[in-house]
Amino acid sequence: MIEKYFSINEVEDVFNAIGKIIRSAQEWERDYKELAKILNIELDDEHINTASLNKLNEKLKGESKLSQKDYENLKCVIDMRNYINHEFFLKDFDKPFVEIEEILNKVQFYIFEANDVESNQIDHFRGSQIRRPTVFD
Repeated sequence: MIEKYFSINEVEDVFNAIGKIIRSAQEWERDYKELAKILNIELDDEHINTASLNKLNEKLKGESKLSQKDYENLKCVIDMRNYINHEFFLKDFDKPFVEIEEILNKVQFYIFEANDVESNQIDHFRGSQIRRPTVFD
């Protein structure tokens, strides 16, 4: 079940929700890059701090650091994040608030879940037994 993080009743609520989603996505990206550093992932001619999430995801899969399932799940969330950053306002901003609320809550939920996947992996490689259950389990 998708949790409700936002109630969208006016345009201002949309902008506030988008801002929170972008912040969550940036935190997730930071953690994904931290995982890549822990795993000593090298990117061809590109510093890890400027690598895109798609490049990191491809590289982790290519070096067998991600299962096919995790790769596909994270790819889906990367696509959701890219949709917010590059398409939402052009495609869906004029939809009814109830539909926008559903979209934004779904994206926020999956970004949080993806962040938990990365946090679980980081904790694992640091020797921690802590494991957060995720919707992807």
